[in-house]
Amino acid sequence: MVSSFLRKLKLLFSSLFGRKKTITLGIYGEPNTGKTTLANKIALDWLGRSVGAVSDMPHETRTIQKAEHVEVKAGSKKIVMNLLDMPGLATHIDYKKFMQYHRTNSDSVKLERLKLSDLKKIAESVGVEADGGKSKFVRALKPKVDEGELKDLVQKLGIKISRSKGKKKKYTESEAKKIAEEATQGVVEAIKFLDKVDVVLAMMDATRDPLNQVNIMLVGNLEAKGIPLVIVANKTDLKSAKPENIKAAFPQHSVVPISALKGHNLEELYEIIATHV
Repeated sequence: MVSSFLRKLKLLFSSLFGRKKTITLGIYGEPNTGKTTLANKIALDWLGRSVGAVSDMPHETRTIQKAEHVEVKAGSKKIVMNLLDMPGLATHIDYKKFMQYHRTNSDSVKLERLKLSDLKKIAESVGVEADGGKSKFVRALKPKVDEGELKDLVQKLGIKISRSKGKKKKYTESEAKKIAEEATQGVVEAIKFLDKVDVVLAMMDATRDPLNQVNIMLVGNLEAKGIPLVIVANKTDLKSAKPENIKAAFPQHSVVPISALKGHNLEELYEIIATHV
């Protein structure tokens, strides 16, 4: 109650004295709902850099990732925000799940393992000209981009690293337990940080049932604390997406259907965020 009152008082003083407000925007939700993909899209569009690495392994993001002073146009308004990509929320984290995935951290990224479209992005970024297929781009880039630079470029450009399941180079039990421990600490850190955010984007996968324990807990916690939230129904580019199910589950809140991957409908999302500033 106290934190909610102080937050409202802060907003009142900001509006009364006309001061330019920098909001702290937290992106919360379950693992693999597209939180980092959205954070990267916003940061790339308005800052020219990404926030973090993306993969299909759950809990890839295990610490809070930040992009500061992001200026976004929302209709006639301008939003200035510190963007926080939060670790995925979960009620239970089983280390055994991580043992299904290859060890493909950013230190082991190789040009040969990237898609042609990603190689073209890197070539354009470093000013390398090449035509043709994947092998030609790899040969052209190798003399220009070392492993350290490649690691940075993959993160900066928001390139997704594929983690395939298989027998070779999977995480060991001790490695998987360490990831699970880091992921658990990330959940704790994200929840503690709720008192420091001004607005929350609650990310939900529009292909899944929205009425699960994590979503209900998150929305209820935000309501209790009086933190403004916008529910983001992500992955509308997929045929199985049903954003209307999310709207029906949480009719008391704004629900914005988007595709973070394709960048669809982000303008509406920005305008809804602006109403909370």
